[in-house]
Amino acid sequence: MTTRTDIHRPSAIVPADYDFVALDYYGPSDGGQDLVFERQAFRAHRERTGGKFSGHDHAGSCHICGAHALYVAKFHHRPTNSYIVTGLDCADSLEMGDPVAFKRFHRSIVDQGKTAKAKAAAKAFLEQAGAAAAWDIYAAADRADKYEENTISDVVGKLVQYGSISEKQVAFVQKLLAQIPARAQREAARAAEAAAADPVPVFAGRAKIEGKVLTIKVVESQFGSQTKMLVQADAGWKVWGSVPSSIGPERGDRVYFEAKVERSTDDPKFGFFSRPTKARIQAAGAA
Repeated sequence: MTTRTDIHRPSAIVPADYDFVALDYYGPSDGGQDLVFERQAFRAHRERTGGKFSGHDHAGSCHICGAHALYVAKFHHRPTNSYIVTGLDCADSLEMGDPVAFKRFHRSIVDQGKTAKAKAAAKAFLEQAGAAAAWDIYAAADRADKYEENTISDVVGKLVQYGSISEKQVAFVQKLLAQIPARAQREAARAAEAAAADPVPVFAGRAKIEGKVLTIKVVESQFGSQTKMLVQADAGWKVWGSVPSSIGPERGDRVYFEAKVERSTDDPKFGFFSRPTKARIQAAGAA
């Protein structure tokens, strides 16, 4: 065994001559946020100093004791403008660096490994369920900001977090995936329908409204919870207001009621109704 004579050997090292630069991990990793940050910090430091790694014989990944370490710290040796790598134990024992930061970094890498395993399991699950495209949407950096993609990403995120989703959620994801290819056609049809719609009439007194329920939603306000509905008349215009207490419509039902109607100042084809009376469900319809 060759006797070491370099200045970085344990018996000769002077901690005051070293500046801590960054942490690193030499194990398998897909690059977590903390790891990326540490490596960027080290590259930036080297660009400023122009320094290189020490070329002394050190056997393992730790340039001080020669051990093979996965979690390491990188230091700049000011007198020689060179860099060394140490295991976290050597860095800690020589009081070089920040032990608290070392522990946090170690936990980050461990958590990242767990996340990577969870993501791999989720991807395999979706492939087996015939919904591999859902993973592609979840992992895409440029995912479309649309209802289907956002909902799919949310469900897949829960799969990654909790390790499983229900059969209903799987079926829902598959349904959303099937809707995406025809979305442009649906949006074009809705735009054409909106363009062809008549404006909300100016009613003299209370209006007689007959149309299809498009949406039912519970809304919170200062008066408590209120159930609202969006109704589209045969002429295309739409009105929004509280569901009459005398009926319990579902989306797709055809309803009739009388109410006061006020046209929106922003959209002549949209209005608001209030104080509905004489309400009835004329026909149940498909949602």
